[in-house]
Amino acid sequence: MTGPPAAFIFDLDGTLVDSGLDVALAANAVRSRFGLPELPVPVLTGYVGDGVRRLLERTLGHDAASGRTGLPVDAGRLDEAQVVFARHYGEHLLDHTRLYPGVRGVLARFADLPLHLATNKPRAFTDAILGGLGLEDVFRRIVGGDQVPARKPDPAHLAACLAGLEVRPDRVVVVGDSPNDILAARGLGAVAVGCTYGLGAPEQVRAAGPDHVIDAITDLVDLFGFRGAG
Repeated sequence: MTGPPAAFIFDLDGTLVDSGLDVALAANAVRSRFGLPELPVPVLTGYVGDGVRRLLERTLGHDAASGRTGLPVDAGRLDEAQVVFARHYGEHLLDHTRLYPGVRGVLARFADLPLHLATNKPRAFTDAILGGLGLEDVFRRIVGGDQVPARKPDPAHLAACLAGLEVRPDRVVVVGDSPNDILAARGLGAVAVGCTYGLGAPEQVRAAGPDHVIDAITDLVDLFGFRGAG
């Protein structure tokens, strides 16, 4: 980066909010609907990051008895699974989901910059979570996974956040807990910050080659020259 940040793009799940348990419970509700045994929460949270349909494909393609994963799932079953998931998750998405410690203070500290949100989560779920946690008015633009032709890791997802904003990509900071966030940032030419505290496996975050790695959201404050955020 040749100067101070001109804008931020944040991921949602695993970056700003700890939503893993609610997502996992909804995914297990889908498995129960099809007579399948539940999977451990850490397994299901490891399937998060590529949108709902991919989550459900991984969820239903996991054979608990043998441990085999990646088994084929019929498209019709996936369609039904999405309906079941949407109903359950829509009713329970704030049961356990909370902001990570320090998020509110960090967003306030950077509030003089354009803040954006790019998530592979559908927009309706995203809005419900942000509204429930009091963040509905924080971001200049929010782009959900169902609002773009291609989601992260496609950099066009990030570019959609920046539409109409005159800013050089190399002064945009992208913050996320998934290799998808880092790859999208690379493709955009932005600064990639990988989070090790989120839903993504820390070793996968580091292996994706971010410019910076943070162990808490508050590390952004020191990293980019602002002091004292809480």
